[in-house]
Amino acid sequence: MISKKELSDLGKKAYRRSIEDVIDKLQTSAEKGLDEHNIEQRQQEFGKNQLEEKAGKSILSMLLGQLNNPVVYLLAAAAGVAFIFGDIPEAIVIIVVLLVNTIIGFWMEYQAKKSMEAIKKLDKTEITVLRSGEEMEIDAIELVPGDILKIDAGDLIPADARLIEANELKIDEAALTGESVPVDKSTETLDSEKQVADRKNTIYKGTAVTGGTGKAVVFATAMYTEVGNISAMVQEQKEEETPLTQKLNKLTKKLIWVILAISVAFFIFGYLTDKDLYQLVQTSIAWAIAAIPEGLPIVASIALARGMYRLSKKNVLVKKLSAVETLGETTVIFTDKTGTLTENKLSVKNFSFPQSDDLHVKWENYQPEIEDQENQNFQELFNISVLANDASLEEDNTGNGDPLEIALLQFCSKLDQQLYKQNKEKKRILHKPFDSETMTMGVASKTEGGEIYIAAKGSTDAILERSTQILEGGEIKELNEQNRKQWQEKNDELSEDGLRVLAFGYRKTEHKPDNEDSFLEQLCFAGLIGFIDPPREDITPSIEACRKAGIKVLMVTGDHPGTAKNVGQTVHLFSKEEDNKNVVVHGKDLNEEQLNYEAIKDSFVFSRVAPRQKLQLIEAYRKNGEIVAMTGDGVNDAPALKKADIGIAMGQRGTQVAQEVADVVLKDDSFESIVKAIEQGRIIFGNIRRFVVYQLSYHLSEILIIAIMSFTLFTLPILPLQLLLLNLLSDVFPALALGVGEGDKNVLEQPPKDPKEPVLLRKNWLQIISYGIIITASVSGAYLYSYFVLEQSESINNNIAFFSLAFTQFLHVFNLREGKENMFNNQVTRNKFIWMALILCFAIVFIAYFVPVFADVFSFERLNLTSWVLIVISSITPLIIIQLIKEFKKDF
Repeated sequence: MISKKELSDLGKKAYRRSIEDVIDKLQTSAEKGLDEHNIEQRQQEFGKNQLEEKAGKSILSMLLGQLNNPVVYLLAAAAGVAFIFGDIPEAIVIIVVLLVNTIIGFWMEYQAKKSMEAIKKLDKTEITVLRSGEEMEIDAIELVPGDILKIDAGDLIPADARLIEANELKIDEAALTGESVPVDKSTETLDSEKQVADRKNTIYKGTAVTGGTGKAVVFATAMYTEVGNISAMVQEQKEEETPLTQKLNKLTKKLIWVILAISVAFFIFGYLTDKDLYQLVQTSIAWAIAAIPEGLPIVASIALARGMYRLSKKNVLVKKLSAVETLGETTVIFTDKTGTLTENKLSVKNFSFPQSDDLHVKWENYQPEIEDQENQNFQELFNISVLANDASLEEDNTGNGDPLEIALLQFCSKLDQQLYKQNKEKKRILHKPFDSETMTMGVASKTEGGEIYIAAKGSTDAILERSTQILEGGEIKELNEQNRKQWQEKNDELSEDGLRVLAFGYRKTEHKPDNEDSFLEQLCFAGLIGFIDPPREDITPSIEACRKAGIKVLMVTGDHPGTAKNVGQTVHLFSKEEDNKNVVVHGKDLNEEQLNYEAIKDSFVFSRVAPRQKLQLIEAYRKNGEIVAMTGDGVNDAPALKKADIGIAMGQRGTQVAQEVADVVLKDDSFESIVKAIEQGRIIFGNIRRFVVYQLSYHLSEILIIAIMSFTLFTLPILPLQLLLLNLLSDVFPALALGVGEGDKNVLEQPPKDPKEPVLLRKNWLQIISYGIIITASVSGAYLYSYFVLEQSESINNNIAFFSLAFTQFLHVFNLREGKENMFNNQVTRNKFIWMALILCFAIVFIAYFVPVFADVFSFERLNLTSWVLIVISSITPLIIIQLIKEFKKDF
């Protein structure tokens, strides 16, 4: 029996081996298949024909993963210390914060856990096989190498196999190779190295039979198939942290180290001066709470979730929160061609007549640019298109059959419904279906006058070979060698422009042909028709928007280089100045040496690209510091979707495999939706930066206030539990309101920010420091005034500091407007969520003040009118000062 290594070696070269050699190596029979003994042995050796599933995280590991965070460690330590010293209410509140963060993080990860489950759906099918000389139906999971398959139209191919017989066999390989048109298959042995898309004698797991019949011998099952290799690559790709997560973690770690250093210094200083141990611990905890924006993960998640909600209304389903912001950082988009840039639907593009310029067709109305539709060449092409056609149209103009034939019928029926029906009503008396050997098909039909009209179409070479005459300007002439050469060159020209070309010929006779096998001879050549998968109507403006936004769009496809370049030119993927010899790169030229950024930076189209090459392209651009988005819809796209910073799958035509692996799913398959998502991502990041500045500026003021009072008066101006309450309010509600703002509407007119750019720029740090100092001065002034001038108790001074800081923080949200915006009419004041957040925050603080139970927990005392006046003055002073500075210094 063949070994696993021998089987692997055979699979790599099966398309270059003769049928007899492959069957011999597999030790099987084309007529009888395998016997029961061989089947049992091979099932034991090679296992079931199903793809391996990578074990996912357990619920417990996902829960524990949420706790593996430096912020969580610090807050847990603070809760433990509070328990040790008997401060139970404070410990409970800290634990509640930890639980909320953990639950949110767990839920998000749980929702995203499915990357390999969908790919198993490819395995649920039955197939006809020959075993022990008998034809039988079996579950595809039971297939083994050496099985003989019998396939028919509509079958899903369950394994990789070498064709033994192929009768007009067409296979849809779009899910594997990206090829938009079903591929004609044959049994002919290939004598050179070929990409998967060019292996005409091989069928692959996960593809589908669209026409014809065939017989094949299985040489690869399960993980040994091409789909299995892709599945393995999906498992190999580790999901890396998105840029936003990396930046927020980096910022948080810096804050932790800074506050730990301050806390340790203060603790040592206090211990050496014999200060109360519990007060030292409380102050250290207060600093920890003041330094760490506990609400940052929650607010970031909710702000991103709001972005997800907005995008869902625009046909963009975002599966991971952080993917929204990462979209906004995108600098390069790798997009497939079929269905994303194009309609994924073949249409008639142009006509080529003898002694006439090409006639181009406008896709939107199917009207050829021809002044005289009485042109005889045009009429003959029309007749042949309808008569020599095995496709059919439904009432809603959808078609059944070969895509090229459907395109011809749709064109003719829309152009002239009456003539279309007249041709359809003609009686067929002979029919020769398409033959991949002769590359022609044709019919003989009887007209109303009794005349026999023979119509044929096929490859240009085949129709020219069968033609003896040519129709020029309404006159039938002899077809000479010069004519043949001219039309062969014309065919090559159209093919290089990315068109799929069919040639048309006809013959009229009084009598039915005697030889039914050779009636497609002595034809009159009528011309060529070119077909194209037309670009989507919204694609060119969307690509222009990307260009204006500083985003480079690159096409990565399994299709022909000429076809890909033609589409790229049509949708303005590259300008005339950028159209150079490197603009299109063939997959066979993407070797290891060339896959570096410098070698491919001027290219816009990558054709005949294999799945692993997509990974290499993404890696090359990422190493250069680019943030890469990748679109895809097929099984072959899954590894690249996972490898990219952002994987974008198609919702309508995308395979479930691609959708499960991707970060984003486009419900309308529209590239325009990607642009909307990028716009929303940029807005979200601007909002996140805004609320981080908001949070850190008042957190800085909290640190400074505690530091000043602790090192001077050696008193704690604000208690840890009060700080936690204040930060839970400010860190969540006003910050959240900032995070869901509508943002700058002109954000796509700006280039993408540097992917290495931190969350906060130097300008932002200057804002944080300035705002923090102003707030600190005002609140500390109120505390010191009460301490020295009013000579009030420590608890009253504490309350004055708390309420002053609380009201200042709430109102501080209005300082986050852009300096160029109006003081009273800006994106902050127009944000209804800001006003709702402020009302809620003020209400909670006053409830805690007036309700005795809460007042006792938070150590609130009854304040007199003088204290409240002091609180109001100290609360509005920072707002007035910062707003006035913004009026004179717009970037403040």
